[in-house]
Amino acid sequence: MLSPVMMMTIGSVFLGFFLFTGAFASYSYKKPQALTWTLFALAVLFVTLIPVTLALIIA
Repeated sequence: MLSPVMMMTIGSVFLGFFLFTGAFASYSYKKPQALTWTLFALAVLFVTLIPVTLALIIA
Protein backbone atom coordinates (compact mmCIF):
# COMPACT_ATOMS: atom_id res chain seq x y z
CA MET A 1 0.00 0.00 0.00
CA LEU A 2 1.30 3.45 -0.88
CA SER A 3 1.65 5.94 1.93
CA PRO A 4 0.18 9.44 1.54
CA VAL A 5 3.68 10.94 1.38
CA MET A 6 4.67 8.61 -1.45
CA MET A 7 1.45 9.47 -3.31
CA MET A 8 2.21 13.19 -2.89
CA THR A 9 5.76 12.64 -4.17
CA ILE A 10 4.57 10.70 -7.21
CA GLY A 11 1.92 13.34 -7.93
CA SER A 12 4.44 16.15 -7.57
CA VAL A 13 6.89 14.55 -9.99
CA PHE A 14 4.07 13.73 -12.43
CA LEU A 15 2.90 17.36 -12.37
CA GLY A 16 6.50 18.53 -12.75
CA PHE A 17 6.93 16.53 -15.94
CA PHE A 18 3.73 18.07 -17.32
CA LEU A 19 5.17 21.49 -16.51
CA PHE A 20 8.44 20.60 -18.29
CA THR A 21 6.37 19.59 -21.31
CA GLY A 22 4.47 22.86 -21.12
CA ALA A 23 7.70 24.84 -20.91
CA PHE A 24 9.08 23.04 -23.96
CA ALA A 25 5.84 23.59 -25.90
CA SER A 26 5.85 27.24 -24.88
CA TYR A 27 9.40 27.60 -26.19
CA SER A 28 8.64 25.68 -29.40
CA TYR A 29 5.57 27.78 -30.22
CA LYS A 30 7.48 31.02 -29.57
CA LYS A 31 5.33 32.08 -26.62
CA PRO A 32 6.59 34.85 -24.29
CA GLN A 33 9.83 34.07 -22.49
CA ALA A 34 8.26 34.90 -19.14
CA LEU A 35 5.76 32.06 -19.60
CA THR A 36 8.47 29.60 -20.62
CA TRP A 37 10.70 30.45 -17.65
CA THR A 38 7.80 30.43 -15.21
CA LEU A 39 6.71 26.97 -16.33
CA PHE A 40 10.32 25.78 -16.16
CA ALA A 41 10.82 27.17 -12.65
CA LEU A 42 7.61 25.54 -11.44
CA ALA A 43 8.67 22.26 -13.04
CA VAL A 44 12.00 22.32 -11.20
CA LEU A 45 10.15 23.08 -7.97
CA PHE A 46 7.73 20.18 -8.40
CA VAL A 47 10.33 17.66 -9.59
CA THR A 48 13.11 18.41 -7.10
CA LEU A 49 12.32 20.62 -4.14
CA ILE A 50 8.92 19.28 -3.10
CA PRO A 51 9.91 15.57 -3.14
CA VAL A 52 13.18 16.29 -1.30
CA THR A 53 11.36 18.40 1.29
CA LEU A 54 8.80 15.65 1.84
CA ALA A 55 11.57 13.07 2.20
CA LEU A 56 13.48 15.15 4.73
CA ILE A 57 10.44 16.02 6.82
CA ILE A 58 9.16 12.45 7.03
CA ALA A 59 12.54 10.69 7.21
